[in-house]
Amino acid sequence: MASPCSFAADAVVVDAIDSASVKSSLLSSASVLVDSVPSDSVLIETPLTADIADSSSIEESLEQDRIWLVSTRRISRSVCCADFEQPQFSVSRLSPNGCQTPSSMDEYLGELLPGRPTVVYVHGYRFTSTEAIRRGLRIHREIACRRSTGPIDWVIWSWPSAKEKFISHDIREKAKFTDTQGLYLAWMLKQHLRSGVPSTLIGYSFGGRVVTGSLHALAGGSLGGRSLPCEPVVDARIDVGLVAPAIENDWLAPHDYHALATSNMDHLLLLYNQKDSVLKRYWLLDKVRGAMAIGFGRLQSFAPRADGSRIWLRARECSSWIGHTHDELDYYECPCRAGSEMAQLVEDAWVHH
Repeated sequence: MASPCSFAADAVVVDAIDSASVKSSLLSSASVLVDSVPSDSVLIETPLTADIADSSSIEESLEQDRIWLVSTRRISRSVCCADFEQPQFSVSRLSPNGCQTPSSMDEYLGELLPGRPTVVYVHGYRFTSTEAIRRGLRIHREIACRRSTGPIDWVIWSWPSAKEKFISHDIREKAKFTDTQGLYLAWMLKQHLRSGVPSTLIGYSFGGRVVTGSLHALAGGSLGGRSLPCEPVVDARIDVGLVAPAIENDWLAPHDYHALATSNMDHLLLLYNQKDSVLKRYWLLDKVRGAMAIGFGRLQSFAPRADGSRIWLRARECSSWIGHTHDELDYYECPCRAGSEMAQLVEDAWVHH
């Protein structure tokens, strides 16, 4: 089994620390990250965004952002039967308080503006449609209140992850669904790129698996034996934020299951927990002893980007504050400060594009 953070040789490591006191705390609780950086890697300290904007700017940001719901719950879950030529997503507009107005994919794509960032949020396992909307709006607010740049399009990707059967069978089934979802999301990202829209992807738990799968499929990779029926896209330079991702620790390594994902990444933000009681049992998913999740901090290596360079990695170990839970909101409510980290990731899209 790989030691924690042995990936550093394949990434330019960026550790964001905003003050001496926080830096001291992080170095003591996550020394495995900082101390394991080899001499040929680059460790850069950059300031976080302001923690919380004033209430007037929060409301202004919420009003200026457009919020969309893209749902795949009513179309094929099976990768074998799914339509990747013209998938029939259900699309709605959302108000900040969750009111829905029916829309369409044509209308959604028609309103995207070149240069205006779009952020796609992908929830994890055991979310109903209503819970997905509620969580997506909550994460949007957590990030919006810490942003200082212009308006964005915020997309809640709602996929069929609600518990339906006995949990051991159900979770394996949902794991298979992530292949289909990765291909669906790759199809939509392809439309973003055609419209000149910079995209940022945020995924939690199995949502992280959907995110990296989509970037792999966008580059022409196959998932569950299927690939998109179009020309591959590489060097899309998409920023990615992962919270406790339920992704195999070697899937982003060269020649592995999501290996092509890094060819479309620019910056990768990773928030993980080496005490996570759920991800500790990740090996039970496929009953492979020694299998570990990236979200548990057991990382191996990353494939390079399209130009052969190393991805920019920003990682934080959050177990000192979160403990043993596998709850996304803990990352936003504790000193791990996921809201500020994600806000900076979104703001980077304005700067880089």
